[in-house]
Amino acid sequence: MYASSILFDARSFGAQLPRHLGVLKRDPRYGEGKHELLVVDDTGDRRLPGLASRFGVTLLPCPRCPLGERLNGAVAASQGELLLFPGGALHGFPAWLDNQLSDIGQQGWDAALLGVQHRSVLLRLLNWLYRASPTDTICVTRPWFERIGGFDPELEHDAIPELIERLRACQARISIEGA
Repeated sequence: MYASSILFDARSFGAQLPRHLGVLKRDPRYGEGKHELLVVDDTGDRRLPGLASRFGVTLLPCPRCPLGERLNGAVAASQGELLLFPGGALHGFPAWLDNQLSDIGQQGWDAALLGVQHRSVLLRLLNWLYRASPTDTICVTRPWFERIGGFDPELEHDAIPELIERLRACQARISIEGA
């Protein structure tokens, strides 16, 4: 079993997916064998198998469906104790993750939100209003993910913010970290 599963959605990342996979692959912490990278794909893009092979990630093809259903399928195929759903601004493994992986089950949170610090006042205001932006990375322990039933399989863009709201409603300990 892996310490963490990092789950990408090919549709959400689009053309940025190779860049993000490359950044993670070059990070020396990836080579420690504690992490697995999975890409769920409902696009049918013929380039993805080659990309998955080049970066050593597991490609999970699925039928066209909402984001919540795609990510639930990826979690079902994953083996990590911590589930990471990267946002659009992930720049390698978050530094705080190293400390958390050494104490799995002992960390002081059930979910963590790694938010990107926005310089623009307007972007900070929008981030505060929505509480999670597409650039935020979400990390959830597997037991809490399963306890709340995973993502709502019918949601597309609201799947991740809705998961966070349910975690809050169930009084999960949520840590908010800065990138």
